[in-house]
Amino acid sequence: MAFHPHMNSHIEGISLLDDLRFRRWNTAISDLWHVECEAEAGGTYISQAPRLVAILDCVGDGRINVRSSDDAAGQQRRGKGCLSYIPAGMEVSSEVFGACRLRHLDIHLDVDALENSMGAPIDRATLETPRIGFCDPRINTLVRLLADDLQSDHPSPQIYGEGLISALTAALLQPRQANEPQRKRGKLAPYHLRKSVDYIEQNCGRTIRLDELAQLTGLSQSYFCSAFRESTGMPPQQWQMKARVERAKNLLKDADTPLASVALRVGFADQAHLTRVFRKIVGTTPGAWRKEQFA
Repeated sequence: MAFHPHMNSHIEGISLLDDLRFRRWNTAISDLWHVECEAEAGGTYISQAPRLVAILDCVGDGRINVRSSDDAAGQQRRGKGCLSYIPAGMEVSSEVFGACRLRHLDIHLDVDALENSMGAPIDRATLETPRIGFCDPRINTLVRLLADDLQSDHPSPQIYGEGLISALTAALLQPRQANEPQRKRGKLAPYHLRKSVDYIEQNCGRTIRLDELAQLTGLSQSYFCSAFRESTGMPPQQWQMKARVERAKNLLKDADTPLASVALRVGFADQAHLTRVFRKIVGTTPGAWRKEQFA
């Protein structure tokens, strides 16, 4: 199956000035955008693939504010050579204060293809750590060479772009230095959190594998689990147990339904299993809780 980043976006006040320039490489997809932004333009963006966004030109009075979902304060970025690396599944928003014309290059990375090409897994801390508004002279040079080639009416042979992509990803995804402070992993984007929670609650009566949940968001299993815990305060399995208990409460309101039947209907192995989990979450047994409802 061909790689696709599955980008979702919602924009206002932004319109294309030129046709989108697009090219597919062995390990990435590159998009060159030339847009006009109104005075209060903006948008939200989320992709199932990690990506590099490079602002090449910003002409006019516009001031651009870029914010990731784990950066409440945001950071102002304007001008040439402005780079942002956004991990898979992280929501990013942009606001434009003042009208401007903007040209930017987006490079969506195919992690599986990259790891096959490199013959080794990519450092996960680097892959999953956002970098909003950074500058790197090597990457700046490479993205401009790629943009110039995309802009040309006579593009270079495929091998030229492949070489640039390989050099760029090597510079972008090199492992973090041991003495470099690690950033705290972010939360799930609101859309991914709602989708995950709904899926867990709808399927809580059966065993839900972690890879199922990760696939819903396009994230690695380790990153999903960490981001879910950061978002909800508990791991996915504990959320599933909580959902089962909530479903059990609804069944317990029928005084004629045996506890053993309730346990099986909500996914527990037996009545003892239900009692053990129910007491841990609610603080009392199912039988005692039922009596309180009819007291």
